[in-house]
Amino acid sequence: MVEFFSLYLKDKERFYSLWVEENPAVITPYVTGDIGNIQVTAHEGWDAVKAFWDPIHDDMHGKFDWYIDEVIAGEDPNVIITRTHSDVDVQADGVFGGVHPTYQGRYVQIFRFTDGKVKAFEEYFDTAQLASAYGG
Repeated sequence: MVEFFSLYLKDKERFYSLWVEENPAVITPYVTGDIGNIQVTAHEGWDAVKAFWDPIHDDMHGKFDWYIDEVIAGEDPNVIITRTHSDVDVQADGVFGGVHPTYQGRYVQIFRFTDGKVKAFEEYFDTAQLASAYGG
C-alpha cells in the first residue's frame, strides 16, 4: 500500500507495474462531471484504467501526498481496506482545465489483489469537496 500511494505523480511506469496484467479495474462509485477523469463509475481494462490514471500522473504537478491512517484486512486475504487522507497543492492542467487545487481530502479505498498485484481499486471520497477544489 505504501508503494502504491508513494508513486503518485512520481513514477507512472512503476505505479502501473503494481497492477495485474489482465483486466485491472478502477471503481469510483460516486462520480461527478465536474472533474476531468472522474466521470464514469467503472474503468475496466488497461485502456480505461490508463484513461483514469494517466491524467493524474501527466497533468498534475506539485504536491499530492498521501497518508495511510488505517489498513483493515478483509475476510478474504486478497482484500484490504484503507482509510487515508491527502494533502494536495497541485497545478492541474489537461483534462482538469488548468486549475490549482489545494485541499486536504479523506478517503476510503478497497483494494482487491490477485497474486500480490492490484486487480481492482475502489475509492470513496467527498465529491462535493473535490468538485469545489477543482472549480466545480
